[in-house]
Amino acid sequence: MELAFSYVSGYSVAILLLQMVVLPSEQFTVSSSGSRQVALVGGHAEFSCQLSPPQSAERMEVGWFHEHHSQLVYLYKDGEEVSGKSTYNYMNRTVLLKDSLGEGKVTLRIHNISVLDGGQYHCFFKDGDTSEEAIMDLRVAELTQTHVH
Repeated sequence: MELAFSYVSGYSVAILLLQMVVLPSEQFTVSSSGSRQVALVGGHAEFSCQLSPPQSAERMEVGWFHEHHSQLVYLYKDGEEVSGKSTYNYMNRTVLLKDSLGEGKVTLRIHNISVLDGGQYHCFFKDGDTSEEAIMDLRVAELTQTHVH
C-alpha cells in the first residue's frame, strides 16, 4: 500500500511541477539593423530587421507600418506581397529585399522619399498568434541650393 501511495504522490508532484513551468510567450524576437537613419528627399531609405533566433520567415506575415500602425507601408504574407493593402502614399515606391528571408532577415526599400515619410516605422513578423516588432526612426533632410550673386 505504501508503494502505491508513493507512486501517486510522486506522480501528483510531477504534474504540479509541470503546471508551474512557465513557457515563454514568444517564440522569437525582432531586432533592427539601426534605430535611426537619415534620407534625402528624392532618395531612398532601407529598413532592415531580423528574427532572433534566426529562422525562416518565408511563411510568416511580415510588414511595416508608419507612425503607430496607422499607415500600412508594406505587407508580405503566405509567400507573396499582398498588393492593394498598403497606404496610397507608398504604392509603387516599396520593394522587399528578401534574399535572406529563409534566415529571418528582410529589408524594405522605399524609393522617392518625401518629407512626409519621416517618423517611426514598425517592422513586424507574425507567426500564428505570435507577433513581435522592432521600431526604427527616419529623419528626412532636404538639400537647398544657395545662389551666389
